[in-house]
Amino acid sequence: MMKKYVLICAAFCIFFPGYVFATEYQHKLAAKDMEVFWSIDNEQIHVKLTAKTTGWVAIGFDPEKAMQGANIIIGAVKDGKVKIEDDYGNRKRAHSKDERLGGENHVLNPAGEEADGVTTISFSLALDSKDKWDKPINPEGTSRIMIAYGSGRDSFKTRHKYRGVYDINYSTGETKKIK
Repeated sequence: MMKKYVLICAAFCIFFPGYVFATEYQHKLAAKDMEVFWSIDNEQIHVKLTAKTTGWVAIGFDPEKAMQGANIIIGAVKDGKVKIEDDYGNRKRAHSKDERLGGENHVLNPAGEEADGVTTISFSLALDSKDKWDKPINPEGTSRIMIAYGSGRDSFKTRHKYRGVYDINYSTGETKKIK
């Protein structure tokens, strides 16, 4: 019986790749009009971002100075369609798609919706994609993230309305606001 269930689930994922099963997130970070939910599972991190905006939402993993050095995942929903990019902070105040830099988009299970002035995206990432433009995510200890959302436009080139920087422990859920 279990084998049949696994085969059905696998077939569902192949034929409906954008559909994400409801994920129970272990941890939550609440910021100004924005929430970040995450869980670590085996070799992946599962993330959901919500913000009171009809624009984009983003998270940057392990930034060095402002955006520089961060693995940035940015997404928006337009006309019911979700678009999520895997970017790299190639300058202090700029980022480019990994694909444009010679890497790959490693976002798994992209999903999203926009309702009542709130944009929500969810995705999964390998903890270590082995891509030059993605730093490994260490599930133990403290790491730094940056979060942001744009103001009403879905263009990833528009400036953020809000941004915050936090130290975060992925396994315990402890967070500390830095900026």
